[in-house]
Amino acid sequence: MVKMGTITIHVPEGIDPKIAKGFAKLVEERLRELAELDHLLKNSELTDEDIEEITKEIGARRRAFFERKNRG
Repeated sequence: MVKMGTITIHVPEGIDPKIAKGFAKLVEERLRELAELDHLLKNSELTDEDIEEITKEIGARRRAFFERKNRG
């Protein structure tokens, strides 16, 4: 597990405190996910090109899924 530091986010005046807390929680969860992925992939032999190709394939499949879903 990775020990996390502190990040301070300045929220503009007028933003509902519940929204600000929700945003902070979302950022914290996302950073935790990224740290976990980094740990899982630390010994990966994938190249940047491999990752780019996989990312494009996932994007294409997601687009196709939502296009089918939106057609009815």
